[in-house]
Amino acid sequence: MAEVPGAQRSVLTGGPEPRDPLDCWACAVLVTAQNLLVAVFNLLLLALVLGTILLPAVTMLGFGFLCHSQFLRSQAPPCTAHLRDPGFTALLVTGFLLLVPLLVLALATYRRLCLRLRLADCLVPYSRALYRRRRIPQPKQIPASPGSRAVPTPGKVWV
Repeated sequence: MAEVPGAQRSVLTGGPEPRDPLDCWACAVLVTAQNLLVAVFNLLLLALVLGTILLPAVTMLGFGFLCHSQFLRSQAPPCTAHLRDPGFTALLVTGFLLLVPLLVLALATYRRLCLRLRLADCLVPYSRALYRRRRIPQPKQIPASPGSRAVPTPGKVWV
């Protein structure tokens, strides 16, 4: 008697099969660990991008606040040797003016890196821990004979 491929397919695609309790717990721990690792990598990448791009503005604001006489009145050699209060005021103003455009640039860079690295695809949904996917057996393909030409599949165009 010949097997009908459609008959088995309807039985196998009835829905996801629940896992055993111990298997479910182990998978939940692994899914949580993987999602936490992805989150930590995202935070490190964000810190690296923000720290690199915002460094000029943060440096200007730091020297402006440390050396201006209205804030800390520091007598450190870099503060007293090079600039006076109007120079530190200019550093503060320039630092605040650069902060917003550099923040936008840093967040756009982070978003582009996340899209290029496809970090959202690394997050695993918890339904994978609770349910086991059923495998659908693929029909075996007959290899083409050496003399015949391969027929291109629809949707794929070779230019």
